[in-house]
Order: sequence, then structure tokens, then C-alpha cells
Amino acid sequence: MWLQLLFFTIIGLAAIVRVSILPKRVWIPIVVCWGILAIFLTLYMSGLTPDEINGILYSKTLVVYEFIELLLFVLIVFSSGRVGRIIGYYPGIMILAPIALLSSVASRSFPGFDFMIPGLLAGASVCLVSAALVFLCRHLRLEKDSLYMVSLFGILICIIYYGMP
Repeated sequence: MWLQLLFFTIIGLAAIVRVSILPKRVWIPIVVCWGILAIFLTLYMSGLTPDEINGILYSKTLVVYEFIELLLFVLIVFSSGRVGRIIGYYPGIMILAPIALLSSVASRSFPGFDFMIPGLLAGASVCLVSAALVFLCRHLRLEKDSLYMVSLFGILICIIYYGMP
């Protein structure tokens, strides 16, 4: 269980560090889109059973997708020229996994309420926390070397998590 939480934390941290490197006019709409995505994922997760949610969130396919994305982040660090400009704006789509985990918790946390209320709370919390973490990363001046370190650590966690039964 602790390795799964570490895995989701690394996914989120890698995406936050990646987005913090992007210009301001790019990362603000990305963070807003993450919040909107959290709203819709909360509404979607409210209709699933706990077994279906566990099947989605803790699958080995998710680990493979995250491994590929982390390798793409390493490529972003070492690329330059035309290829560097093209893939330089890739924000990372595997942030869906931690947002889906938060949405599954939020959809089950407020029994008796309309599902839109937990969705709005999840969306607002994703927006605020993501924006705060991006501001922190930009204040600490995290650059591509930090993305490289987080990506390597994430790749190691992916390999360990994939090998576990």
C-alpha cells in the first residue's frame, strides 16, 4: 500500500515539476484543466463500485504508461532544436492517475450530498494545490535537472512496483 501511495505521489510530483518549467501563459490553463478534469472524474468515479475503481487505479498497465511518460520527460531534458521545441510543451497526461485517486476518495467522502459538491471540492483543491506547488517549484527555481532527478526516481519506483505481485 505504501508503494502505491509513493507511486501516485511521484506521478504527481513529476507532472508538477514538468509544468513548473513551462511559461506562465502555458501552465495556468493546464492547472485549470486539471481542476475541471477532477470534477468530471469525481462524477465518473461516483458511478463505479470500489472493485472497479481498484481495478482501474492499481493496474500494471498504469505503471507501464507512467514509465513511458517518465522516459519522455527524460527525453525532454536531453532534447534540443526542433524536437526539443515540439515535445517541450508536453505537460504530461499521467497526472490523471493521482487526480482519479483523489476523485474516488472525494466521491465516497460525502454521503447524502449531491455528487456535484464533492466534484467541485475536488476540482478546487486540485487547482489550488497544483498552483501552489507550481509556484513553489518556480520559487525554488527547479529546472530540467530537477525534472531529470524526479523522472529517474519515478522510473525506479515504476520498476519496483511493476515487479511486485
